[in-house]
Amino acid sequence: MSITGVELSSYVEQLKRNGFTYVGRHGQGWLKFTGQLDARGAGYACEFLVPRALDEIPLVTVTSLPKDLPKLLPHLTASGYLCYLASGSIALDLFDPIGQTLACLQRAGEVLAQVLAGELLGDLVDEFFAYWGTVSCLLDIQGNAPGAHPAYVVKKGAVLDFVVTDNKARTEKKLQSLGGTLEPEAIPTIRVRTTARPFPLQKAWPPNDVGALLRWQAMLDPPCRRRLEEKLIHQYRTGAEYAVVVIDSPALMYGFGVIFKRPVRRKSHPRNFRQEVYGHAFTQLSCVRIDDRHMAERSLPGAAKTLAALKVVLVGCGTIGGFLAELLVKAGAGTSGGRLALVDSDWLGPQNLGRHRLGMPHLFKNKAVQLASELERLSPGSSIEFMPSDVKRLDLGQVDLLIDATGSQSLTDWLTWKYAKAVPVLATWVEGPGLAVRALMKHSSAHGCSRCISQPPQQAVYQVFDEPTPTVLKGHGCEGLFVPFPATASIQAASLTMEMLQEWLEGRLEHTLQTRVLDRSRTLKTTDCTPLRQEGCLACHS
Repeated sequence: MSITGVELSSYVEQLKRNGFTYVGRHGQGWLKFTGQLDARGAGYACEFLVPRALDEIPLVTVTSLPKDLPKLLPHLTASGYLCYLASGSIALDLFDPIGQTLACLQRAGEVLAQVLAGELLGDLVDEFFAYWGTVSCLLDIQGNAPGAHPAYVVKKGAVLDFVVTDNKARTEKKLQSLGGTLEPEAIPTIRVRTTARPFPLQKAWPPNDVGALLRWQAMLDPPCRRRLEEKLIHQYRTGAEYAVVVIDSPALMYGFGVIFKRPVRRKSHPRNFRQEVYGHAFTQLSCVRIDDRHMAERSLPGAAKTLAALKVVLVGCGTIGGFLAELLVKAGAGTSGGRLALVDSDWLGPQNLGRHRLGMPHLFKNKAVQLASELERLSPGSSIEFMPSDVKRLDLGQVDLLIDATGSQSLTDWLTWKYAKAVPVLATWVEGPGLAVRALMKHSSAHGCSRCISQPPQQAVYQVFDEPTPTVLKGHGCEGLFVPFPATASIQAASLTMEMLQEWLEGRLEHTLQTRVLDRSRTLKTTDCTPLRQEGCLACHS
């Protein structure tokens, strides 16, 4: 008996009462049943598989379908497999496997009826990736300009793939981290844009040659078809042996490759380049984007902005800064011509390991240097600099955003005094022994800075709790004292900082001072707000 509490015999008996017959075990760990799906009153023979643990939805295959169906149908493969539920779209009730199975089969019948009635044809657009692509093609294209980008064969063991790039050096760094190398010879590439989302044809799919493919493109977007034809014929006429085509559509990027084979002809026969190109076979390319912009934007809803192309400086690569730096890179910092500069003059000691992003291999080495090395390993295409020096002695150059993760009030005040008039400055810190985390951003002369809210009389107004935050120190001797709090507090501070940065990027930062209470036994006094600059503040004076 599994967690479901249902014996197999009871499960089989209940399904039998509902018209489904147990056939026996199938493969390793699966049970096979047969029966009929009710598709709006019409019955269709089917078979379905369920795991022995009864903890997953049935896998349904329709075994009797009407004749003369279109070659391509949404959610229904040529073999009859029916995709009736998206993975993760329901919460499976492990304690009612019988009711869950019957509900799934009812859902499968309804989806089958919709498919056969032609009600879900629009889903072919969303499922296009499932109908296109036999060879993988990695796309590392940061720019948006259409035109030619070189393609290369990627050699990794016995697997051969293509990669299209607008920066070979950057792409090679990424592939090296995967153990891949680029073949030296570049392949001519054609990149075109289309306004049409691709969908497969139901009656004739896939296209069997370039001519059929271009006729399909003409149905989607005639101007795109004309551009493709012109570029392919040009490549062919100029003697190219290959062509890789990448089509940039609103839904996804997809492509194909052609190996040109020129026919032997008599000199008296005129050339028909168009006809020759049309007759070529092609290989579908399943395009996978590995450009940094896409990886940063993919996890954000809608058209959310990223840190790509900005010059970002992070001061402090300690417990907060270590986790924050990784989040900054995942948000696009150091990509698309931008840079991420890490500043810290300190080295990583054994006492840091309990709550730092870096680990044992980085001991006794500079935090900024080691953190930059780690991030370059995780994101080879990012531009990450390290400055293992005191920030007060550095020329930071052009900066779009300055982040202080040191937790040092005096350094925050100095950075504000030095840079806040020209650069947005965001400071983040942990309150006391991990009782709360806070972040304060100054991106307007009217906003208060860290000194504004920490000096009397504003100190009492903006403190976190009704009572002052206690100071707790731990360690051995003055040189070893530190404020004890877990790594989770640092991660919370880094997360709060990233949330505020996203709001700032999108122009919707409502509160420049934000707090997250970690000690649930305490009551927050100062809710999220925007402190005003205090007259006479020496850190953010006008």
